[in-house]
Amino acid sequence: MVTGAVRLTLGALAVQYVPSVVTLGAWTPLRALPGGLCRWQGPPTAQVALTFDDGPSPEATPRVLDHLDALGLRATFFCLGSLAERQPDLLAEVARRGHQIETHGYRHEHHLARGPRWVERDLATAVGVMTDLGHRPTWYRPSYGQLTASTLVAARRHRVRTVLWSAWGREWTTTDPGQVAARIASRLAPGAIVMLHDNDAFGTPGMWKVGEAALDRVAEDLERRRLSAVTLDELVGAP
Repeated sequence: MVTGAVRLTLGALAVQYVPSVVTLGAWTPLRALPGGLCRWQGPPTAQVALTFDDGPSPEATPRVLDHLDALGLRATFFCLGSLAERQPDLLAEVARRGHQIETHGYRHEHHLARGPRWVERDLATAVGVMTDLGHRPTWYRPSYGQLTASTLVAARRHRVRTVLWSAWGREWTTTDPGQVAARIASRLAPGAIVMLHDNDAFGTPGMWKVGEAALDRVAEDLERRRLSAVTLDELVGAP
């Protein structure tokens, strides 16, 4: 027999973790959680948002920036507060080159394994660090794309909008840039939000190089489909 206390506990767990199950299906045609709590893609205009997670990295980020410049592409970088505070000059360089800087939290941890207090402190610390560095975030992409109820509550408290992605390269699964580009191309529709990485500290060694090498093919696909790469705010609109 299920008691009232057990039902209450199960209900609380569902509220906390069911959004994460939805999130893990972010590459399906889902668009957003009810009420616009999270965004997967932008409006169907002739634009896409290229995004990079897990930086800044003193090795990877400058290479990615140079390649984006060479291709004439603009992007949004979801930076970890713990790394940004070590690389303030690199963060400033990202902004100087015309890219958007947003937050990926302070530490790269699984929200599924963390409680509300940890999630709140992590985002609060990240927002504080980024603000002190002159880049007050308005968008938040949680680590591993794990969006729990605690994530949504913390995001609302700190006035940041949550965003995931509609296309990704999954660079950690392959050494073939063509495969990464093909995965992105399969979801490269108007308004797409594309997720790549400019760090390999939380995945397969060298994975950022695979994603960076795929940018030439991604640029070709964009040109062929007459899509331009813009920042997330340009695609969706600033708050």
